[in-house]
Amino acid sequence: MSKPFLGKRILVCGKGGCGKSSIISLMAHILRDETYRVIVLDGDASNPGGIARLMFGSTQGPKALIRFFGGRKKVECPVDDPAPLTRINDTAPITEKNIDLAEIPPEYFMEKENIFLFQVGKIEQFCEGCDGPMSKVTRDFIVKGQHVQLIDVEAGIEHFGRGVEQNVDLILVVIDPTFESLLIAEKITHLCSQMGKARVYTVLNKVQTKEMESIMLAELKKKKIETLGVVHFDDELIKAGLMGTQLREGIAREDMKMIIKKIAENL
Repeated sequence: MSKPFLGKRILVCGKGGCGKSSIISLMAHILRDETYRVIVLDGDASNPGGIARLMFGSTQGPKALIRFFGGRKKVECPVDDPAPLTRINDTAPITEKNIDLAEIPPEYFMEKENIFLFQVGKIEQFCEGCDGPMSKVTRDFIVKGQHVQLIDVEAGIEHFGRGVEQNVDLILVVIDPTFESLLIAEKITHLCSQMGKARVYTVLNKVQTKEMESIMLAELKKKKIETLGVVHFDDELIKAGLMGTQLREGIAREDMKMIIKKIAENL
Protein backbone atom coordinates (compact mmCIF):
# COMPACT_ATOMS: atom_id res chain seq x y z
CA MET A 1 0.00 0.00 0.00
CA SER A 2 1.41 3.37 -1.07
CA LYS A 3 1.99 5.88 1.74
CA PRO A 4 2.92 9.23 0.15
CA PHE A 5 2.91 11.12 3.47
CA LEU A 6 5.66 9.03 5.09
CA GLY A 7 8.64 11.14 6.15
CA LYS A 8 6.98 14.42 5.17
CA ARG A 9 6.88 17.63 7.23
CA ILE A 10 3.75 19.64 6.46
CA LEU A 11 3.39 23.15 7.87
CA VAL A 12 -0.04 24.76 8.23
CA CYS A 13 -0.30 28.54 8.38
CA GLY A 14 -2.66 31.47 7.78
CA LYS A 15 -4.42 34.44 9.33
CA GLY A 16 -5.30 34.43 13.02
CA GLY A 17 -8.60 32.67 13.60
CA CYS A 18 -8.71 31.00 10.18
CA GLY A 19 -8.79 27.54 11.75
CA LYS A 20 -5.21 26.25 11.42
CA SER A 21 -5.31 24.21 14.62
CA SER A 22 -8.66 22.66 13.72
CA ILE A 23 -7.40 21.71 10.26
CA ILE A 24 -4.28 20.10 11.75
CA SER A 25 -6.36 18.16 14.27
CA LEU A 26 -8.63 16.86 11.52
CA MET A 27 -5.62 15.93 9.38
CA ALA A 28 -3.93 14.10 12.25
CA HIS A 29 -6.94 11.91 13.00
CA ILE A 30 -7.64 11.16 9.35
CA LEU A 31 -4.02 10.19 8.65
CA ARG A 32 -3.96 8.08 11.81
CA ASP A 33 -7.06 6.26 10.54
CA GLU A 34 -5.10 5.60 7.34
CA THR A 35 -2.52 3.82 9.56
CA TYR A 36 0.04 6.61 9.62
CA ARG A 37 2.06 7.40 12.73
CA VAL A 38 1.46 11.13 13.16
CA ILE A 39 3.67 13.66 14.95
CA VAL A 40 2.01 17.02 15.62
CA LEU A 41 4.26 19.93 16.57
CA ASP A 42 2.52 22.89 18.21
CA GLY A 43 4.80 25.79 17.30
CA ASP A 44 2.43 28.58 18.35
CA ALA A 45 3.86 30.14 21.52
CA SER A 46 1.07 32.71 21.79
CA ASN A 47 -1.86 30.28 22.12
CA PRO A 48 -1.96 29.23 25.81
CA GLY A 49 -4.44 26.40 25.28
CA GLY A 50 -2.52 25.02 22.37
CA ILE A 51 -3.82 22.25 20.18
CA ALA A 52 -4.02 19.65 22.99
CA ARG A 53 -7.72 20.29 23.63
CA LEU A 54 -8.67 19.79 19.96
CA MET A 55 -6.43 16.75 19.56
CA PHE A 56 -7.22 14.93 22.80
CA GLY A 57 -9.75 17.02 24.73
CA SER A 58 -7.02 17.83 27.25
CA THR A 59 -6.65 21.14 29.11
CA GLN A 60 -2.99 20.39 29.84
CA GLY A 61 -0.29 20.18 27.22
CA PRO A 62 3.07 18.39 27.45
CA LYS A 63 6.24 19.94 28.85
CA ALA A 64 7.77 22.63 26.63
CA LEU A 65 10.04 20.96 24.08
CA ILE A 66 12.50 23.86 24.14
CA ARG A 67 13.54 22.71 27.63
CA PHE A 68 14.77 19.41 26.20
CA PHE A 69 17.24 21.43 24.13
CA GLY A 70 18.41 23.61 27.03
CA GLY A 71 15.75 26.33 27.11
CA ARG A 72 16.35 29.99 26.33
CA LYS A 73 19.85 29.86 27.83
CA LYS A 74 20.99 27.61 24.98
CA VAL A 75 18.51 28.10 22.15
CA GLU A 76 18.50 31.50 20.45
CA CYS A 77 16.25 33.10 17.84
CA PRO A 78 17.31 31.91 14.36
CA VAL A 79 17.58 35.53 13.22
CA ASP A 80 20.16 36.30 15.94
CA ASP A 81 21.84 32.91 15.64
CA PRO A 82 21.06 31.03 12.41
CA ALA A 83 23.11 28.00 13.51
CA PRO A 84 21.15 24.72 13.52
CA LEU A 85 19.46 23.36 16.64
CA THR A 86 21.56 20.85 18.60
CA ARG A 87 21.13 18.57 21.59
CA ILE A 88 22.44 19.81 24.95
CA ASN A 89 25.61 17.68 24.92
CA ASP A 90 26.06 17.15 21.19
CA THR A 91 27.27 19.55 18.51
CA ALA A 92 25.71 17.61 15.63
CA PRO A 93 22.80 19.55 14.06
CA ILE A 94 19.37 17.98 14.53
CA THR A 95 18.83 18.49 10.79
CA GLU A 96 21.67 16.01 10.15
CA LYS A 97 21.32 13.72 13.18
CA ASN A 98 17.55 13.55 13.45
CA ILE A 99 15.68 12.97 16.69
CA ASP A 100 14.74 9.45 17.72
CA LEU A 101 11.44 9.37 19.62
CA ALA A 102 13.01 6.94 22.07
CA GLU A 103 15.42 9.64 23.32
CA ILE A 104 12.61 12.05 24.27
CA PRO A 105 11.34 11.62 27.87
CA PRO A 106 7.56 10.97 28.03
CA GLU A 107 6.76 14.27 29.79
CA TYR A 108 7.64 16.12 26.58
CA PHE A 109 4.80 14.65 24.52
CA MET A 110 1.27 13.31 24.66
CA GLU A 111 0.41 10.14 22.77
CA LYS A 112 -2.85 8.49 21.89
CA GLU A 113 -3.42 5.82 19.26
CA ASN A 114 -0.34 6.69 17.18
CA ILE A 115 -0.74 10.48 17.39
CA PHE A 116 2.14 12.18 19.20
CA LEU A 117 1.75 15.81 20.28
CA PHE A 118 4.69 18.07 21.12
CA GLN A 119 4.51 21.72 22.23
CA VAL A 120 7.56 23.82 21.48
CA GLY A 121 6.71 26.18 24.35
CA LYS A 122 4.42 28.99 25.47
CA ILE A 123 4.93 32.53 26.70
CA GLU A 124 4.48 32.08 30.46
CA GLN A 125 5.86 35.24 32.11
CA PHE A 126 5.78 39.00 31.64
CA CYS A 127 8.88 40.26 29.78
CA GLU A 128 10.34 36.77 29.36
CA GLY A 129 11.34 37.60 25.80
CA CYS A 130 10.09 36.89 22.30
CA ASP A 131 9.24 33.47 20.94
CA GLY A 132 12.22 33.44 18.55
CA PRO A 133 14.06 30.61 20.33
CA MET A 134 10.95 28.45 20.06
CA SER A 135 10.89 29.15 16.33
CA LYS A 136 14.30 27.51 15.99
CA VAL A 137 12.97 24.35 17.64
CA THR A 138 9.98 24.39 15.28
CA ARG A 139 12.29 24.84 12.30
CA ASP A 140 14.72 22.03 13.11
CA PHE A 141 12.77 19.42 15.11
CA ILE A 142 12.97 16.59 12.59
CA VAL A 143 12.13 13.11 13.84
CA LYS A 144 13.48 10.08 12.02
CA GLY A 145 11.31 7.06 11.32
CA GLN A 146 8.12 6.03 9.58
CA HIS A 147 5.72 8.89 10.28
CA VAL A 148 4.26 12.16 9.00
CA GLN A 149 4.85 15.43 10.84
CA LEU A 150 2.25 18.23 10.99
CA ILE A 151 3.38 21.67 12.18
CA ASP A 152 1.13 24.38 13.62
CA VAL A 153 2.63 27.88 13.69
CA GLU A 154 1.58 31.30 14.96
CA ALA A 155 -0.82 33.45 12.96
CA GLY A 156 0.37 35.62 10.11
CA ILE A 157 3.77 35.60 8.43
CA GLU A 158 6.38 36.39 11.10
CA HIS A 159 7.58 32.78 11.07
CA PHE A 160 8.68 33.26 7.46
CA GLY A 161 10.97 36.06 8.64
CA ARG A 162 12.63 33.54 10.97
CA GLY A 163 12.95 30.83 8.35
CA VAL A 164 10.73 28.31 10.13
CA GLU A 165 9.64 26.91 6.75
CA GLN A 166 13.20 26.00 5.80
CA ASN A 167 12.90 22.26 6.46
CA VAL A 168 9.34 21.46 5.36
CA ASP A 169 8.09 19.54 2.35
CA LEU A 170 4.73 21.22 1.89
CA ILE A 171 3.03 24.40 3.09
CA LEU A 172 -0.73 24.48 3.51
CA VAL A 173 -2.37 27.90 3.81
CA VAL A 174 -5.79 28.02 5.49
CA ILE A 175 -8.08 30.80 4.25
CA ASP A 176 -11.28 31.90 5.96
CA PRO A 177 -13.90 34.18 4.33
CA THR A 178 -12.14 37.49 5.03
CA PHE A 179 -10.29 39.98 2.85
CA GLU A 180 -7.30 39.89 5.22
CA SER A 181 -7.04 36.12 4.89
CA LEU A 182 -6.85 36.38 1.11
CA LEU A 183 -4.14 39.05 1.36
CA ILE A 184 -2.07 36.95 3.75
CA ALA A 185 -2.42 33.91 1.47
CA GLU A 186 -1.11 35.99 -1.43
CA LYS A 187 1.84 37.19 0.65
CA ILE A 188 2.64 33.67 1.83
CA THR A 189 2.58 32.38 -1.75
CA HIS A 190 5.04 35.12 -2.72
CA LEU A 191 7.34 34.30 0.22
CA CYS A 192 7.27 30.61 -0.67
CA SER A 193 8.33 31.39 -4.23
CA GLN A 194 11.25 33.42 -2.83
CA MET A 195 12.45 30.49 -0.76
CA GLY A 196 11.99 27.99 -3.57
CA LYS A 197 9.14 26.06 -2.01
CA ALA A 198 7.04 24.97 -4.97
CA ARG A 199 4.59 22.92 -2.93
CA VAL A 200 2.33 25.53 -1.40
CA TYR A 201 -1.43 25.02 -1.51
CA THR A 202 -4.48 26.67 -0.01
CA VAL A 203 -7.58 25.31 1.68
CA LEU A 204 -10.76 27.33 2.12
CA ASN A 205 -12.24 27.02 5.60
CA LYS A 206 -15.51 28.00 7.36
CA VAL A 207 -17.29 28.43 4.02
CA GLN A 208 -21.03 28.84 4.63
CA THR A 209 -22.59 29.33 1.19
CA LYS A 210 -21.97 28.56 -2.49
CA GLU A 211 -21.82 32.28 -3.19
CA MET A 212 -19.10 32.73 -0.57
CA GLU A 213 -17.17 29.81 -2.05
CA SER A 214 -17.43 31.23 -5.58
CA ILE A 215 -16.20 34.66 -4.47
CA MET A 216 -13.21 33.20 -2.65
CA LEU A 217 -12.25 30.92 -5.53
CA ALA A 218 -12.55 33.77 -8.02
CA GLU A 219 -10.27 36.00 -5.92
CA LEU A 220 -7.68 33.26 -5.60
CA LYS A 221 -7.81 32.60 -9.33
CA LYS A 222 -7.06 36.28 -9.97
CA LYS A 223 -4.03 35.95 -7.71
CA LYS A 224 -3.00 32.67 -9.43
CA ILE A 225 -3.17 30.76 -6.16
CA GLU A 226 -3.99 27.05 -6.26
CA THR A 227 -6.73 25.69 -3.99
CA LEU A 228 -7.03 22.02 -3.05
CA GLY A 229 -10.54 22.16 -1.66
CA VAL A 230 -13.15 23.57 0.67
CA VAL A 231 -13.91 22.81 4.31
CA HIS A 232 -17.49 23.93 4.83
CA PHE A 233 -18.81 25.59 7.97
CA ASP A 234 -19.43 22.91 10.58
CA ASP A 235 -21.40 23.61 13.77
CA GLU A 236 -19.70 20.70 15.53
CA LEU A 237 -16.25 22.06 14.78
CA ILE A 238 -17.21 25.54 16.02
CA LYS A 239 -18.71 24.03 19.18
CA ALA A 240 -15.53 22.04 19.87
CA GLY A 241 -13.50 25.22 19.52
CA LEU A 242 -15.78 27.06 21.93
CA MET A 243 -15.96 24.31 24.56
CA GLY A 244 -12.33 23.23 24.26
CA THR A 245 -13.24 19.64 23.46
CA GLN A 246 -11.91 17.05 21.03
CA LEU A 247 -13.09 17.30 17.43
CA ARG A 248 -15.53 14.59 16.35
CA GLU A 249 -17.11 13.40 13.12
CA GLY A 250 -18.79 16.03 10.98
CA ILE A 251 -18.98 17.81 7.63
CA ALA A 252 -15.53 19.34 8.08
CA ARG A 253 -13.90 15.95 8.60
CA GLU A 254 -15.45 14.56 5.42
CA ASP A 255 -14.30 17.62 3.46
CA MET A 256 -10.79 17.24 4.87
CA LYS A 257 -10.63 13.60 3.77
CA MET A 258 -11.06 14.72 0.16
CA ILE A 259 -8.40 17.41 0.56
CA ILE A 260 -5.92 14.91 2.00
CA LYS A 261 -6.43 12.73 -1.09
CA LYS A 262 -5.54 15.72 -3.26
CA ILE A 263 -2.47 16.50 -1.15
CA ALA A 264 -1.33 12.88 -1.58
CA GLU A 265 -1.59 13.26 -5.35
CA ASN A 266 0.77 16.23 -5.21
CA LEU A 267 3.46 14.74 -2.95
